[in-house]
Amino acid sequence: MKAHERTSAQKGRQERGVALVVNECGGAALIVNKRGGAALAVNERGVAALVVIMGMLFAMVLVTAFANRNLVFEQRTSANQYRAAQAFEAAEAGIEWALAQLNANRRIGADCEPSADPAATSFRTRYLSTLPKTGVLIPKTWSNAGTAAPLSASCVRAGGGWSCSCSSDGAPVLSAPGGKTPAPAFLVHFTPTAQPGLVRIVSQGCTGLAGKCAPGSTTRADASAKVEALLGVVAGMRTPPAATVTTRGSFDAGAAPIGLHNPDPATGIAVNAGGTVTATQARLTPPAGAPIVGMFAADDAALAALAADHFFASHFGVDRAAWRGQPAVTRVSCSIDCATVLGAAIAAAEGPALIHVDGDLSLAGPIALGSVQQPVVIVVAGAAGLEGAVTLHGVLHAASLAWNNTSGGAFVRGALLSEGGYAGNGAPDLFYDPALLARLKHATGSFARVHGSWRDF
Repeated sequence: MKAHERTSAQKGRQERGVALVVNECGGAALIVNKRGGAALAVNERGVAALVVIMGMLFAMVLVTAFANRNLVFEQRTSANQYRAAQAFEAAEAGIEWALAQLNANRRIGADCEPSADPAATSFRTRYLSTLPKTGVLIPKTWSNAGTAAPLSASCVRAGGGWSCSCSSDGAPVLSAPGGKTPAPAFLVHFTPTAQPGLVRIVSQGCTGLAGKCAPGSTTRADASAKVEALLGVVAGMRTPPAATVTTRGSFDAGAAPIGLHNPDPATGIAVNAGGTVTATQARLTPPAGAPIVGMFAADDAALAALAADHFFASHFGVDRAAWRGQPAVTRVSCSIDCATVLGAAIAAAEGPALIHVDGDLSLAGPIALGSVQQPVVIVVAGAAGLEGAVTLHGVLHAASLAWNNTSGGAFVRGALLSEGGYAGNGAPDLFYDPALLARLKHATGSFARVHGSWRDF
């Protein structure tokens, strides 16, 4: 029985990988079953591998989640930068657009497009007024529920172009375009400065026609940007002449009964010439109480010594090339019919006009150039020859001047300038008009950005 029990016990231990063996001397020895031990080791290694794999999987999940978080962040940052850049560029576009409109000097409708309506005004006249004596620019306003608000213009990108509103008595009227296409917009207005000839422009750019770019809108734009800059006027005539007629050479009216009038007490000079003055039968009008002998300033050595370019720049502030290159200057060539060409150029302008004639100018009256409300500056590259009843409100500058065969009705209200001399048998009435010259100084010219004045917000 005992032997049988030992055999069963030994068998059980063998099944569990352990055997008890009795040797010949009656000693016992414990023998480990190598096959069972190997199975136990394999099981332990499988559990360890599972733990490692689960750890690696968890780490990969964390890395993937972190990478996805960074990707989402970068996408949002990129989208924000895109919208911010779009709003900023729209604001910059607003300044450039307004600058071009100011220099166009043409009549526009409520949609900011050129208009043939004679009652229409230019962008400059609609949004700015000029104090005639000082040249200070005053931005115009409108009454918004009893509160003065700056008059604004607005544009929105629609389809392949821009749709704009240039209201003259209220807020801009525009509708946001439909669809999913980006539709950036801008709103511009002006603020005053104390310095003559300067005005500040404020441009608000948005990713859509909403928020700050659409007064009264309850919808917010995705992004907006504000840009400001100072605009200065490059005057069409920076320094008006001090005499009715100014020539670097001689003034020769012979025995013609020419009328030379300068009742302005601040100047009082009828003819300022670098050479001799011949006007034996001139009809003179000096300032009240002043003698007529002081109305001729002849043989002016400083004037005669000026080069033609310096003579031009002394009145216009820039050289001839820069002046005729201004956006506000209309260049014409009248080799065929000067009267028609000049008339069309003046009619196309709203307000005082600046005209450069390439080549010579030949005009035969009757013809009227400019008016009290719309004086003109005409710069002729070559010689200017006038005949008959030509009337001019403004300033005529030429390489040389001649006026012949007047029979009445010929006059100039403003001033004449000649780089050479003046000659002719005509008897026009030439009136020096300081108020008209001041208007030409302050109400003409081209706007340009003032360096260093740009700001963004």
